[in-house]
Amino acid sequence: MDGMDLRREILRNVILCQGLEALARKPRLDAATSGPKLEYFLVAGVNSAWPFYDLADRILTAGRQPDCIFDTAYDAQTASLRNRLGGKVNYGPISLLIPVITAQVLEYIDTGTHEDIEAILARTGEVLRNTTERDVESMQEFIHLGYKVSTKNRERTPRLPVLKGRFTNVLDAGADFPNNHNVREMSQGYPYSLQVYRFLLHNLEGGILQASALIYQLLLAELQRHDIVADFIAVGLYLVLSKHPESVLFT
Repeated sequence: MDGMDLRREILRNVILCQGLEALARKPRLDAATSGPKLEYFLVAGVNSAWPFYDLADRILTAGRQPDCIFDTAYDAQTASLRNRLGGKVNYGPISLLIPVITAQVLEYIDTGTHEDIEAILARTGEVLRNTTERDVESMQEFIHLGYKVSTKNRERTPRLPVLKGRFTNVLDAGADFPNNHNVREMSQGYPYSLQVYRFLLHNLEGGILQASALIYQLLLAELQRHDIVADFIAVGLYLVLSKHPESVLFT
């Protein structure tokens, strides 16, 4: 893309991947008598995108991975709450996208390309290993904010995990959450997100929303978690948009 500004592309794709994922589930969300509404996801996706623009700008300016990238998670989750109810509806995509986008910008700095999806995902492990104690502290703050957002107006006080001072990087801190699907997704190189990406690329004849709805049902049968499947689809959509910024995805 001539004159492409990677920061703007990332901003756009962060918004679109979250909005499209929710739109693909519109019938289910509309039929639900309780729980998050479609508009919560759309507003949250727009609100949370600017911190990712800032992250990309910081990486490009430094020419390397900054000393802290997971401060983006706290900033994005805080921003996502504007003008809506619904709690932490995009908690998963925010955390999952940070290593992906960091790897994408680093790949662009090193090679001049930002659309080699396999190379980007292969680099996420290095990104996680290169995180710092500041990242661990920021991740702890993000997790605590998530508890606060999801439990406000409830009487019980949850037991909050303590990561600061115990781990030197985010990859090691993931050991505290061995059963967390998103932690495993990050630590294993995003296998489900890559599966979604490949599925979407080969099933676009009826449009990306139809393809997203289909892979949603397939993964739900395996994982049995609506929220986790939605998180992986959002990342998969981000990868498709990054790979094909000009392709017709709505027919």
